[in-house]
Amino acid sequence: MSRVTILLPFRNAAETLDAAIASITSQTFKDWTLQLIANGATAKELVTAEHWVDRDPRIHLIHEDRPGIAHALNSGLSAANSAYIARMDADDISHPERLAKQVACLDSHSEIGVLGTCTRFETSVEKSSGMAWFVAWQNGIITPREHYVKRFVDAPLAHPTAMFRRDLVDRFGGYDTGPLPEDHELWLRWMHHGVQFAKLPQELLTWRDHPDRLSRNHPNYSVDAFFRTKAWWIAKWYARKFPGDHPVIIAGTSGICRDRAKLLEDEGMRITAFTDVKKREVSGYSFIPHDELPGPGEALVISFISQRGTGDRIAAYLASRGLVEGRDLVLAA
Repeated sequence: MSRVTILLPFRNAAETLDAAIASITSQTFKDWTLQLIANGATAKELVTAEHWVDRDPRIHLIHEDRPGIAHALNSGLSAANSAYIARMDADDISHPERLAKQVACLDSHSEIGVLGTCTRFETSVEKSSGMAWFVAWQNGIITPREHYVKRFVDAPLAHPTAMFRRDLVDRFGGYDTGPLPEDHELWLRWMHHGVQFAKLPQELLTWRDHPDRLSRNHPNYSVDAFFRTKAWWIAKWYARKFPGDHPVIIAGTSGICRDRAKLLEDEGMRITAFTDVKKREVSGYSFIPHDELPGPGEALVISFISQRGTGDRIAAYLASRGLVEGRDLVLAA
């Protein structure tokens, strides 16, 4: 039994699959099994996969006919019996020291359940400043505390960099196969159950962005799908943390913010008021000027303002008034 099983699902990756697999075989850490999971793969992709299976006994091929990466990954998990599970995408390149550094860190830090790495961003998309900004934001999140408090902004850890302990699947479940972002939902669920996430500060995977990448095109990764998922887990966290009636104030009064607040109400949360830098009444709710917000421990402020960098400015302003992110403030956009 190998110490690490790598799950690599593939579909529509004929031009990149070979290099992705080669980057695993070039790892300095050698005690691994690679599960190649064909999920609606083309004949050309299968030829590439079978070539590697014939060449290296550590590489296996699994066929999963049910469409969707979550089904593919769950099939890989069912076939894996290693202590550690690592992820890899067919578009990307793992750097040679990736597995060695992750295994060493998890071996020496038993409190960490999921460990990612920073990523090097490459793209063939002409207009990709948003994705580049997201990667830079993600690379700045290193510690368990940072992963936890930023978890509702977006996925704080790049899925193809992840290595996690196999027993987490048995304890808290694998990938949800519903119409949602399977990686972010898994991270939110596991963090809800107390799993600690961390990230190595080195860039140990090249994240290769292109127009056909799943996260750019599939409805499971739409803005609506992300916010429905976030609303569900914010409501679960709120119910556990504040079992009584704790005031909830939404930062942001735009139509988008109001729509996102409605998602929380659909999950049973009661919105007390809205706040913003300029007074704009929201019908049916109180308005609290931003400089008159309650003090620490008196309310939960949830920010749905999505302009780039605004969340950090809100967090800094409220911190100056004594509010603590993750307790008094949740950034969710």
